[in-house]
Amino acid sequence: MKQILIVMALVGALSVSLAAKTDDVDYVELGAMMLRDGHVERAGDALNMVDLNDTETDLPRYYMLKGLVETKQSLYKEANADFYKSIELNEDTNASKPLYLYIAQNSFKLKEYKGCIAALDKVPDLMAQNPKLFGLKAECYWREGDKDRAMAVLRDVNSRFPEYWDAYKQRFYYLVSLGLYQAALEDAQIYLANAKANETILINFINALRQSGQTDKAIELAETANLRYPSSAKVTVMLAHLYLDKEMIGAAAELFNEASIEDGKYTNESAEMYRRARDYVMALLKNTQMLDTKEKYKQRIAIFLEYGDYERIIVTRQAMARSGLMEEESMRYALAYAYYMEGEFEQTEALLETLTQPDLFSKAVELRKKMEKCKNNIWECQQ
Repeated sequence: MKQILIVMALVGALSVSLAAKTDDVDYVELGAMMLRDGHVERAGDALNMVDLNDTETDLPRYYMLKGLVETKQSLYKEANADFYKSIELNEDTNASKPLYLYIAQNSFKLKEYKGCIAALDKVPDLMAQNPKLFGLKAECYWREGDKDRAMAVLRDVNSRFPEYWDAYKQRFYYLVSLGLYQAALEDAQIYLANAKANETILINFINALRQSGQTDKAIELAETANLRYPSSAKVTVMLAHLYLDKEMIGAAAELFNEASIEDGKYTNESAEMYRRARDYVMALLKNTQMLDTKEKYKQRIAIFLEYGDYERIIVTRQAMARSGLMEEESMRYALAYAYYMEGEFEQTEALLETLTQPDLFSKAVELRKKMEKCKNNIWECQQ
């Protein structure tokens, strides 16, 4: 019994000791430590334990940490409210300045662009150290519809940070939107000459001009891009599409051929472009390089039809069957037409009887009329 009482006394003493230690925990410091280690939720839990009525609590630091936790949890409105509380309670105005940058970023994410601008205006000395903040401010003015001030901010950043090339990229899109295409092209060229632009940025530049109907300027930029990235199939294909926009099919076919060498997935398009350019030799050459058997034969038949080589279409019949093309009515009609042009009317009729699609059924009716004329008068036979 005596031993039990001793144990109970020890447990009681230990409990009192732990309670004392718990009361001494600095939850603000604990929250800061958790946040530094990346434990956001646990940092929030620690901050929730803070006694806000305790005169020794560092309230400016508490609200700052709470705002940081909320920012990481995407609670931007709540975070900004706590940041402003921290700023208001902190006597050291310089220590509070970085919080305005968090407020600016959170406001931008909330699409509260005026709030973002107001926060940035509070810290001109910090802005003077970071050109990206000028870009953020310009974007806020642009989204607010104040395009003149947006452009003015970018001119300001050009004078302050002459080697901040991203300003030229940002202004490029603004100038395209304003219809100032030559100025946009000049900014793009400055950016490309100095910045480490990847092909995705280049393609975005070219697309912006193309979508604005500025095909010639887009081609000028695409030609530069094609020289800069000679092994990029994406850039080559973009240039090819621009030539297609100008109906320069032969030039587009050559570019698609280059792209197919750079990336085999463009072989199909290369063959198709040569077909459209009526370069049937190159079209067939590229067609033989295709891996998709079904698409290969479908395209080959289209080439033979345009070239007028009906006999080779007929010879391809077994290959068409093996690849499943004979299941498609359009392919059966193409084969029927080839038989018709070779004067094999029985084979033609057998295939025409299988057609049910309205457009192909109508074509079948016309083909039967032509066959009837051939039977009645050889001089009217169109072969």
